[in-house]
Amino acid sequence: MPEAEGDLFTPQKIQLLRQFGWTVAAFSLVYSLYSWYIQYPYGTVIMGVNCALLLLLQQLIRRVRTRRAYLWCANVFLGINCFVAVLGSTYFSGGLYSPVIPWFALVPVSATLLFGFNRNTLCWVAVALTCVLVFSGLEFVDIEAPVLFDYRYTGKFFAVCLAGFVLLLFLMTQMFETAKNRALRESLQRNEELRVAHAEVKAAYLAKSRFLAAASHDLRQPAHALGMFVSRLTQTAGQVPSSDVIHGVAASVTAMQELLEELFDYSRLESQSGQLEPRALALQDIFRHLDLFFTNIAHSKGLQLRIRPTRTWVRSDPILLQRILLNLVSNALQYTQRGRVLVACRPCRDGKHVRIEVRDSGIGIDPSLHDQVFEEFFQVQNPERDSTKGLGLGLSMVDRSCKLLGHPLALESKLGQGTRLVLTVPVAAAEPSPAVPAAEVEPSPLPHDVQDRRIWVIEDNALGGLAIKTLLESWGASVRLFEEPDYALHALGREQAPEFVICDYRLRNGQTGIDSIRALRLQFGSDLPACLISGDIEEDLRATAVEAGLVLLKKPVQAAKLRSVLRHGLKTRPASPAPAPAARVAVIA
Repeated sequence: MPEAEGDLFTPQKIQLLRQFGWTVAAFSLVYSLYSWYIQYPYGTVIMGVNCALLLLLQQLIRRVRTRRAYLWCANVFLGINCFVAVLGSTYFSGGLYSPVIPWFALVPVSATLLFGFNRNTLCWVAVALTCVLVFSGLEFVDIEAPVLFDYRYTGKFFAVCLAGFVLLLFLMTQMFETAKNRALRESLQRNEELRVAHAEVKAAYLAKSRFLAAASHDLRQPAHALGMFVSRLTQTAGQVPSSDVIHGVAASVTAMQELLEELFDYSRLESQSGQLEPRALALQDIFRHLDLFFTNIAHSKGLQLRIRPTRTWVRSDPILLQRILLNLVSNALQYTQRGRVLVACRPCRDGKHVRIEVRDSGIGIDPSLHDQVFEEFFQVQNPERDSTKGLGLGLSMVDRSCKLLGHPLALESKLGQGTRLVLTVPVAAAEPSPAVPAAEVEPSPLPHDVQDRRIWVIEDNALGGLAIKTLLESWGASVRLFEEPDYALHALGREQAPEFVICDYRLRNGQTGIDSIRALRLQFGSDLPACLISGDIEEDLRATAVEAGLVLLKKPVQAAKLRSVLRHGLKTRPASPAPAPAARVAVIA
């Protein structure tokens, strides 16, 4: 089969061509000197010119950068040797009876090594055969080729020519063997790389399967409970539902939202490496927030939480570092029944790093499980997958976050002897730096913050739109629900404009919420408050929403977050008279 285009021009082929050039140039010089010794002037000149041309060609080969240049140099190399050296020397040393004529056999061998099996090789095979046949044909027309050297050296000339032929053939064979072995090694290396890649893909597939199975199990629990509570509500239609049913529904929804939020946080780590913002930060700011978050939790369990103050500055991504320490301290408190949890910062010996340690006096971890505790959904002492004990992604997220940041994480633990986790972080010079923001505590909503305010909802999912509409109406808002943004644009000219717009990001016919809000603002005014809601988990969407001046709420949207966004957006706009009651429940479909 012809050699593939991509296999013809390779660094190995260029190296082979250079080896051929240097080898034949060396032999040409030797034969030129020997021709002078045996009084063969034509041979001296022919082989000397051949050597000079090959040395000049070597300089051109060094500049080869394209396939066309390689083909040109390879053909010139064969032409120099075939026509200048072999053809000339053969004619002036006896023609068909010349000791040089076997060298024509090297022409197709060289072409095969340089080109593989293609048109170039076939052409040079034809040239070599033609030359031999021409010299054979001279015998039939009684044309004798001259023998221009001293006959006394005929035997020696034959011996030297045959020895050179055998030696060159041997060198070509070795070059071929070297090239073949190199190709074989590269093939074996590629096969090994493919095998490793296949094993990694298989392991990733199995990990994803386990991930989905565990996630499905944990999500089914609150979904199952929610279904049971809803069934009880339908059975008591027209009656005031009992408090346990209401609390059960609320708890189930909250559990599902927390599980989904944790899953979304975990998935965002997959594509967060390009979004890290390492900077100098005061470690004490994070320690202060840890104390704020966990002091009450520790006291409620009868534990002592001790966070040693520090003046150390480190270089890291503040949000991701705080998330790591939040997970570590939360995990320590969860598996500690008595004693204390200690958070401290200690310098390393190199003076360039510090160790952030989280110690607890909890149940500890068997050394045989140290590698498993960083796997997804692995939890010590939770084989029944009790969702009240967490989802089992905390330490896995910590491990991935540490690898993203390049902060080594070490685990030391034994059963019954507590656990010590050590995070190594580079030191930074102290400089003015904004504190890491603590988690916002949602203030209690005001009783009339959205009362009689006109809110438009654009949502192509009927069930989701109806859920938002009924929630807003329960807060006293005047709501218009649209399934398509075009309906909202048409409504602008017939009735009072909205005071706030809630729009889903992904709409029908390839439309987006950002484009829809821009169209509404173009007609109503750029100060129209609005927000996006979306079930997409791509992190780029958040940046796109920020560029458009919009707040993005990820589904499932928590009611407290939605009300907070509404309150902040509406407080800058004075309340205006509400439209007629009929408009409050209208739905354009």
